[in-house]
Amino acid sequence: MKVSGECLPCLVERGFRQIALLTEDEKTRIEALKAMLKVLCEEFQEEASPARLGALRDRAIKNFFHGRDPYAEVKRRSNQLALKMLPEAEAFLAEAEGYERFRRACLAAAAANALEFDVKGYDFSLESLRLPFPELSFKIDETLKAYEYLKGKSGEIVYLCDNAGEIVFDRLLASTLKNIGFKITLVVKGSPILNDATVEDVEASGIRPLVDEVETIGDSPGLLWDEAPEKVKAKVREAVLTVAKGMGNYEALTELEGRLGIQVLFLLKAKCPPVARSINVKLGGLVALFRSL
Repeated sequence: MKVSGECLPCLVERGFRQIALLTEDEKTRIEALKAMLKVLCEEFQEEASPARLGALRDRAIKNFFHGRDPYAEVKRRSNQLALKMLPEAEAFLAEAEGYERFRRACLAAAAANALEFDVKGYDFSLESLRLPFPELSFKIDETLKAYEYLKGKSGEIVYLCDNAGEIVFDRLLASTLKNIGFKITLVVKGSPILNDATVEDVEASGIRPLVDEVETIGDSPGLLWDEAPEKVKAKVREAVLTVAKGMGNYEALTELEGRLGIQVLFLLKAKCPPVARSINVKLGGLVALFRSL
């Protein structure tokens, strides 16, 4: 997915909100903004990917503030809240079997992609979080295509996580895929970026016992192919399926269309207009896209 003009004010606003969390001093905020804007002015080109620009922006902020994480506390609270809500999601899956269980697990995982902060035009707070699972539905639902594709296959699935809190609900799909007979490699961020899940969140969420391996990809909002570790890239190439959570992974991986010969199941909530337009879904829609890249 390529950047649009609409992405620039979103990139700037999200960066400012992070800076505001890190300091109340106006002079420091302005200096941090200048450092961030310098990078965006240099890198904002029509062929750029929003995921890459987001990574470069956040690295500029991280460098300015010597690695401090503006979302550390909200990530901790997100995991705690999600764990309290998990029994409701488990009950949603409890009586389902076969494809219907797989669909419901995908739906819960996509709905949990709501846990994201400071996206321009997307009003979200932990206090307002509601995930009424039986009432939810996909606006685009290609889970049956994915399920039929997986029938009769064995091997490994790579699961690209997105946000803290959300990773708690990824337990449902990971365990469903394990029960079908697949090995799962979970991929999270190696260091803080936005409110994305890191190894610390793997432990806090309780998902580690449900997967076979945990790998990391650094500090980008999605899987940026030219930055990813060779081991992760090899696993993606060899995997039966890659499950890609969230907008960052959608933005990054769709840049690779026609290059890798892999199968990807994108699960996300379309929280910004450019992503919604790219998918041809209304803003806020839950999406399950099964694609060859």
